[in-house]
Amino acid sequence: MIRRYPDAEATMGEGRLLGETGPDDAGKRLSPTTVKEFITKHMYDPLKYFFDRKIAIPKGMLEDCHPFPMPTRAYLANPEAGATYALAKKRKVRKTPDREIWRDHLAISIGSDLSGLTFHHHREAWNTVLFGSKRWILWDNARFKHNVTRQRRMTRDWDTHEHLAGHEWIRRLYPEPERTEEIRIYGHDCIQRAGYLMFVPHRWMHMVVNIGDTVSVISEVGLGIGDGKKPEDFLFDPDESSDDSEDW
Repeated sequence: MIRRYPDAEATMGEGRLLGETGPDDAGKRLSPTTVKEFITKHMYDPLKYFFDRKIAIPKGMLEDCHPFPMPTRAYLANPEAGATYALAKKRKVRKTPDREIWRDHLAISIGSDLSGLTFHHHREAWNTVLFGSKRWILWDNARFKHNVTRQRRMTRDWDTHEHLAGHEWIRRLYPEPERTEEIRIYGHDCIQRAGYLMFVPHRWMHMVVNIGDTVSVISEVGLGIGDGKKPEDFLFDPDESSDDSEDW
């Protein structure tokens, strides 16, 4: 990463806080960085995690990640697949809206041992580990979709209502029989190693904890390729306007 893409610009922040708001709306919780700067100066800071859904992926990095999972691969091979000419016959249009298509979106995460995003959920996504390993805790959306109380009891400390970092949740809260049983019956607790892909179903709650230094690439349905962060992206204060929905 340092040799090939040292100047690729992205953002870093605390995994626990990014899990609460999502990286797109973290605002002041994020700091700009580059691949080289993060790896050489910040990677082993427990409050720094490299995860950016708006990263302007260099073309070479995009190609290095091939082959992508299907149907992302199919879109890249032919972005106009399924499109037909409009009535005016001036251009092709696709009946399926962009938000329902796996497009050329690519995010990247880099972190050291025990780092990672805490509980959150979003639309369908895939995650491929290039180097290292990840521990995943996933929880079926049907169990909390209409039950905020159950969601909070599962993901937060019952006494303090604190949103813990992933490894702290596993160590302190996961051993509680209620949580252990819930994941055993309605979720998954598994290890993803380098070269393996994880598919995250629609709105399933999940958190990820790195096992050793880990690099992965991610794509989410409906998102297009990023064009990088803008200065105004860092002015937003999520503490003043967040609805704490844990939904990106």
